[in-house]
Amino acid sequence: MMMNLKDAFLDARKRYKIRRSKPQLWHFREQGFGYIQIPKVATRSIRQALFDMSGARDPNEAFPAFESRNSAHLSHARIREEVDRGLFVFAFVRHPLARLYSAWMNKIVRTEDAAKRNIFSCHGMHDGMPFDAFVRRVSELQDEQLDRHLRSQAWFLSDATGLLPGFVGKLERFDEDWRLLRERLPVLGDVPHKNKASHGMDFLEPYDEETLALAIARFRRDFALFGYELPSAGHSRVAV
Repeated sequence: MMMNLKDAFLDARKRYKIRRSKPQLWHFREQGFGYIQIPKVATRSIRQALFDMSGARDPNEAFPAFESRNSAHLSHARIREEVDRGLFVFAFVRHPLARLYSAWMNKIVRTEDAAKRNIFSCHGMHDGMPFDAFVRRVSELQDEQLDRHLRSQAWFLSDATGLLPGFVGKLERFDEDWRLLRERLPVLGDVPHKNKASHGMDFLEPYDEETLALAIARFRRDFALFGYELPSAGHSRVAV
């Protein structure tokens, strides 16, 4: 079906914005730390914990104003400057294959928000697109060409020098790593809840030999930087 002019314009504008995209750094100078946000990695829960942090905001401040005041999209070079000046930065990551599968489920299968425009349409990805075709399309594009939900986590958290954060927790052991983080940053409170939708999810089940090889190659830096084990072609099912 031919795309109408409005949709073609929106997709072109989205691709332009994607090429100019920068990581989002939350910066709390008084508390002495920052947080690099990665989509599909407990961002709602972490943002809520920051919002609830004692002394971080006026009780009447709404979340959009809080986000505008405390975060900015900065180049990797600017974030490195902050780190070199002593800012302690943390982030959380997720198994790259689980994150990719979750993006497909939430944005392509879309059991919720189905009335909204598909944010991946600018990549030629349509609602209901089969998982294997989705993985093939993602593997064809570089990070700078992809929506933030599909970029590698290494793109957010590293530059030519290495990792930007001083602490990288994992979603798979979130409670334990959040406790460790709070030992360094006691100002942080409890996370109200972690996304339950992925709990017990068998994220390797939809991958066949081809899509597994493509996804591993596409996100190889995530596996290397964050210590995730590479599944074999004859993988056993893994739940997180």
